[in-house]
Formats: sequence, structure tokens, C-alpha cells
Amino acid sequence: MNMYSFARRFLVLPALLAVVTLTGCASQMTHQEMTPAPVTLAKSHPQSVTVTALALPNDPVATTIAVTELRTALSDAIVGSKAFQSVKDAGGDYQLTVQIFNLNYPMFGASFTSKVEAGWTLKRADTGAVVWQEAIKSEHTSTISDAFVGAERLKMSVAGAIKKNISIGLERIGAASL
Repeated sequence: MNMYSFARRFLVLPALLAVVTLTGCASQMTHQEMTPAPVTLAKSHPQSVTVTALALPNDPVATTIAVTELRTALSDAIVGSKAFQSVKDAGGDYQLTVQIFNLNYPMFGASFTSKVEAGWTLKRADTGAVVWQEAIKSEHTSTISDAFVGAERLKMSVAGAIKKNISIGLERIGAASL
């Protein structure tokens, strides 16, 4: 074995370890990571709401967004911001559906800026009439100082964009006349 072969074999293992460490696999997002701080609203609505959340199917990053966690993040944000009097599992006065239908994110880089576009629809539960509907765009950037591992930085940027999307959606609901 010559010195070149030995050095090459010796350097392959650390290089592979670095690639695995820096890319990794993103874990599923929790509702805590997607729930914004309470939003100050123009007005609170005295009715109750039932929340449905939907995420993009067949997207590798979107699969880390469990709809149950997204629904819980939305519900917690509604309760914290007092957008409605209460959130019910079923039988609310209104039905809020939030569907993530566009998710853009980088694959590499020191800074990850993710963009989320979600469709927000609020309907009266008794008639099914749409009282407010809007597509809301948001983005968030996570840097290497936020997380060294790329997969974690990506998860943080997507969760941050969702968090901002929820804040914007609740501000708009708080400004709506129902």
C-alpha cells in the first residue's frame, strides 16, 4: 500500500461523516415550532371555530409537516390571539380550512429561505357560505448561526414561514367583518 492509497482511505471516512452530519434527515415538525406568539388583533370574534389543516402531498419536506401538528398550531394560535371565543373539534360556528399549497425551499446553502403559500378559507358552518378567503404568502430565513446541520436549518426555515403565515392569517381574520 503506497502513501497515496492510505491517505485516500484515511480521508474518505471523515468526508462521508461530514456529508451525513451536514445534510441529515429532517424530523417531523412539532406544533410548538409552527405556533406563533399571540397576535394582536383588530377585533376578536365572539363565535367558535372548527379548524382543518391540509399540507402538500408528495413533497419530501412537506411530509415533515403532520396535519395534526399544523392543526394544533393553528388552534393554539387562535386561542392565544383570541381570534375566536373558542376552538372546537366539531360543531363550531365557523369552519376554518388552511391548506399549504405551495412550498419553496433551498436544497443547499448557509442561509435557507423557505416560502409558504397557504389558502385560508373561513365558512359559516350552518350555511357553508364563504365569509373570507385568501391566499397568504410568507417566508422565513434560517442561517448557519441558527443551526449548523442543514436539515435542521431547513426545518427551522419552513416552520418559521408557517409561523409567519399563521400570524398573517389571524391578523386578516381579526380585521374581517363576520
